[in-house]
Amino acid sequence: MLKVSGNEIADELDRYLHQALTQTVVVEQTDHAAVVVLSLTEFERLQEVDDQHWADCVRKANVEGYIDHQQEVRHRLAAAMRARRLACIRKP
Repeated sequence: MLKVSGNEIADELDRYLHQALTQTVVVEQTDHAAVVVLSLTEFERLQEVDDQHWADCVRKANVEGYIDHQQEVRHRLAAAMRARRLACIRKP
């Protein structure tokens, strides 16, 4: 991974775009990394990894089942009511 300043990349953009074909370029602004430049091939690889992850999540949900929305709403409502009751009890 190559790190360069924002000023440096502005001065030599073509050079760093060419380098991004073989390695990730991190552009830093003042005291923090602001932007990453990477090749289209690497971007597509990362997209594929991300797509595969979400496809695995869907397959898992299809096997294990999805969250029951009504049950989740009832659970959250009951928790909120308990918290409110406890808050009223604790008031001096």
